[in-house]
Amino acid sequence: MSRLWTYERVGNAARAEQLLAGGGRALGGGTDLLTQLDRGIGDTETVVDLRGLGLDGIVVEDGRLRLGATARIADVARHAEVAALFGLLAECAGSIGSQQLREMGTVAGNLCQQPRCWYFRHPDLRCWLRGGDTCYAQIGDHRKHGLEPGDCISVAPSDLAAGLLALGAEVETNRRSMPLAELYRRPSEDDRSTLTLEPGEYVTQATVPRPADKSAYVRVGERAAWSFALAGVAAARFGDEHRLAAIGVANVPRLLDPADPLAGLPGLEMTAWKRRLLSTLVDDAVAAIAAD
Repeated sequence: MSRLWTYERVGNAARAEQLLAGGGRALGGGTDLLTQLDRGIGDTETVVDLRGLGLDGIVVEDGRLRLGATARIADVARHAEVAALFGLLAECAGSIGSQQLREMGTVAGNLCQQPRCWYFRHPDLRCWLRGGDTCYAQIGDHRKHGLEPGDCISVAPSDLAAGLLALGAEVETNRRSMPLAELYRRPSEDDRSTLTLEPGEYVTQATVPRPADKSAYVRVGERAAWSFALAGVAAARFGDEHRLAAIGVANVPRLLDPADPLAGLPGLEMTAWKRRLLSTLVDDAVAAIAAD
């Protein structure tokens, strides 16, 4: 039976916080949220549309980049100044989904989307991440799952998060500012969320403090379009410093140690191929940012 939700497009921050604190779910483009709700994931009575808050700006100023939470992915991908100074992000944005999805999806929606796992998203299963007792992937088919051991081996899918992590971005919410890495958390027994957002809190913008000297994004998906990355690696060079970030290998977007990028990622029985893939992607990304 179809569910009915109350929909409200909010026009001020106080109303947004009130509705979200009361159990509402934040909506940007809806490309992930609405499919979740259709499948009974993250039950709610209220969908809170944040696109009326004026958070859709894309601003490059004094060498810094500010991406508003409801800026569309397609606008990031084709923004001339982003491409010129922060080409890594234009590349990451342009690789997301399909053109139709990029025209609807938003920056915060992409960063905050739920992990990818066919068991988690199955309407008739209640896996560990959704509050159950069993990670069905670990006892079933986990060919496309994570390399990091834990109670859940689903994978973070946000291409944009990989690029922002590699660039040392910060994220702002209606309550605080923090490094982007701190937006994410590994789920635990007492808190199954992969985000650190508190009730009533929502992302307002992401900020990149400076351009990299050189950057690159390499990913592999089953198709060139409309396909989530099986694994993706973003690399950025700032002088002698290399920063690497990966998606598709753990519950959350993960910073990699350039000296030992596969550390802590042993994989499972069916994912040895993904470990080899990650190693190859790291080599390709590092080669792409090598000094001329």
